[in-house]
Amino acid sequence: FGSSPDGRPASPGGALQALRPDPSPPRGRTGGAGCAAVGRGEMVPPGWSALTDVHEGLTPTTVAGALAMLVVVWLVLRPSAKKSAAAVSPVGAPSAASPTRAQAVGPPIGGDNSAPNLQGCFIPNEQTMIYGNAECGFPFSNDFAEGIFLPMHRPTHDKALDKSGNYPYSDHFKGRKRLWEMRLQMRFKEDVKEPMRFGIELEEYVPLNIATKRLMGITVAALRSVAGSDLYHSVGDDPRKTTGEIERPAFMMPMWAFDQYMVTPEGEQPPDLADPHFYTFGTKRTDDLQGFMQAMGELELKAGPTYTFSFWGISQFLDDINWQVKKVVPFKPIDFNMFCGKPPVHLVLYTLDPTGTEKRHLQSRKRYYFRVAFWSSLKPPSPDKLRTLMNKVSRDESVTAKKHPGWSKQIGSMFACCVQQRDTNGFK
Repeated sequence: FGSSPDGRPASPGGALQALRPDPSPPRGRTGGAGCAAVGRGEMVPPGWSALTDVHEGLTPTTVAGALAMLVVVWLVLRPSAKKSAAAVSPVGAPSAASPTRAQAVGPPIGGDNSAPNLQGCFIPNEQTMIYGNAECGFPFSNDFAEGIFLPMHRPTHDKALDKSGNYPYSDHFKGRKRLWEMRLQMRFKEDVKEPMRFGIELEEYVPLNIATKRLMGITVAALRSVAGSDLYHSVGDDPRKTTGEIERPAFMMPMWAFDQYMVTPEGEQPPDLADPHFYTFGTKRTDDLQGFMQAMGELELKAGPTYTFSFWGISQFLDDINWQVKKVVPFKPIDFNMFCGKPPVHLVLYTLDPTGTEKRHLQSRKRYYFRVAFWSSLKPPSPDKLRTLMNKVSRDESVTAKKHPGWSKQIGSMFACCVQQRDTNGFK
């Protein structure tokens, strides 16, 4: 992935306050130019107090004319409801147009997607709905690893909201090209023996016409320019033309394609994924590209330490909220579904069991350490697919591994602050 200037994230704020101006300017903000707050918050022009000095001998017509003029001036100068809402909402807080916690999660099956957001669920899952820009990460667990995942994104569906900065983590995105950032923290239940890969994969083969194949080639070339040449891309095997096990479509990268990483020794507290200073932690690609690639290539993933990763580089090309590929074809975004067929798309980390001369990334060779199915609330899966995702996972979807007694207790203690906060807020 590529690089961007550093910044600091802002913690999500509360809901919008009253729309009328408050007598005391909130958080250092003031009312409209040339206005003063009086009484219960009405905004009036300077000179209002001067009316008390008006001579009692003025005619009714003169007084009425003066009052009419003042009313017109007040109507012109007073802030609109929209501006007032922005004035009382602290930077980083969700606005009326931005997704709140309840709107972002929505009902487990279907429902109104009036607040565009990134959504998803872990595989295997515990019927937990994931959503973007949450106050803390979402815990996950599988046979090989356990940890926390925090997806963050810009409100790309609303340029005005993005520009206003009235959304969670807006300070972190300010001045950067990235459209999203994914933070992952995990501990392994056993040493990882094969090279780890991460990227995206689809659930099934998607037939592509010649024009779409050319577009995909251009897109992969653009992503390769950022992620590096050492990546694996496959359109998958056509089940109508393939005998035996088929390969799923995949775009997989080596670990050095992450943009940031840190290792916390066993027994020490790992960093908070939502920490405002997270961008200063660990090692980043921008520090030293060649050194970063070498360090990640030599990184040993063992049971015990906590590994924290973050990536965002190719986000400038992939708009996950509008479900589009951007900057590949000038002035023309491309619908994700041209390449993926239909949502969801899977974000994964896996290793491949060596099997002789086989080079394809077959399901029988994969050992998943992290797997999440995601989609945009603007382009959700079908209701039937959502029911499947949220209620069950087929046994053949994951590789069975040796269980590790007591691991849940250890990881629960390690991530206690996050789990406790989410339980308190009613999300489990």
